[in-house]
Amino acid sequence: MKKSYLKVIVVATITIVVTSILLPTNVLAENGVIQIQIRGAGVGDNLKISAYTERDSWEWRDSFTIGDNLVKQVNGVSIGDIINVCVINFKDGREDCDSGTFNNNGSVEINIDVG
Repeated sequence: MKKSYLKVIVVATITIVVTSILLPTNVLAENGVIQIQIRGAGVGDNLKISAYTERDSWEWRDSFTIGDNLVKQVNGVSIGDIINVCVINFKDGREDCDSGTFNNNGSVEINIDVG
């Protein structure tokens, strides 16, 4: 009786360990919003924006307009995820970066000086 009981414990333990390794880490991931305030860009500047977390990355291009926030909706982020955002201004090739953390609302605000 003791041998079969020990076999069940060993099999259950191995199953739990293997399952925890194979399951994706972002099971609780959701949509998020990146809001970027850019200082130093001029009207019509062509910008390349890249953002990345430990699990994912995104890249897009945008033209800067006075007073605009650049906003990007992303998938696969969780509350507390740290995101790094970099902006390249194609006019002068300068790259500036900053980071932030997704809050309880699933959003993050990043302030970047490109000038």
